[in-house]
Amino acid sequence: MGIKMKINKNLTTVNYNKGSGTGRIKYIVIHYTANNGDTAWGNTNYFKSVNRNASAHYFVDENEVWQCVEDKDIAWHCGTTGKYYHSCCRNANSLGVELCSEKDSKGKSYFTKATVKLAAELVRWLMAKYDVSIENVIRHYDVTHKNCPAPFVENVMAWGNFKDMLITEGDDEMVCKTDFNCCGKNIEMDRILKDSRNYIYLRDLEKTGLFRVTYNEKTKTPGLEFLLKDIPIEIDGETKTVKGLNVNGTNIVGLRDFCNALGNMEIDYKDGPVIIRQ
Repeated sequence: MGIKMKINKNLTTVNYNKGSGTGRIKYIVIHYTANNGDTAWGNTNYFKSVNRNASAHYFVDENEVWQCVEDKDIAWHCGTTGKYYHSCCRNANSLGVELCSEKDSKGKSYFTKATVKLAAELVRWLMAKYDVSIENVIRHYDVTHKNCPAPFVENVMAWGNFKDMLITEGDDEMVCKTDFNCCGKNIEMDRILKDSRNYIYLRDLEKTGLFRVTYNEKTKTPGLEFLLKDIPIEIDGETKTVKGLNVNGTNIVGLRDFCNALGNMEIDYKDGPVIIRQ
């Protein structure tokens, strides 16, 4: 059954740096809130408008995911004035994901199963979205040796089980709305993650205005056709038509068809540049 990753937003206005885009994302860093029974929304509200000198991109509780910093921007989640123990991961090239925590009668922090499950779904979704490898999903501890997230630092087996969830629960599909740029036009499509691969629906390609989805009843297979149109061209006062595409108001025609319309041009191609001659 497909899973739609619902992301709620309550973005901070102060606790972040402007980023250069999502191409910067190479790592996902896991944290814990170190509270007792807090909520994802409550944490985003805490960071909302007061300078806390800290933040994370996402907070996860048993029921919801709330976003505090846009993915393209830099959250303050794994920096240090001390020593770095990871050679590459920094705030500038990572996303921070905080799991809301609970405390037992002895004050020891732990995560509920529901929070861990939802966090794993979020991280798998982010891994697919930004092509982050399983090796680059790490703990705050791995970057600075801070005891964070404590339940995954103090119990290495629990951390291993979480990492296993990122690769062995791939039978489910996750569907998210994604903007694709096609010939300069942004088009919203459903992106489907299944078995660590990204897919789109063929029918969504029709939104580009360049294709028509077809179906061959005999072979039982789908197909794609370019939506070629007759584009009128006036040459020496005479109107001729050539087959082409209209992309965002720009007519695109084949060079060979254009040369044929001119009537006195030849086109050739021999493993190099296109040659046009009279």
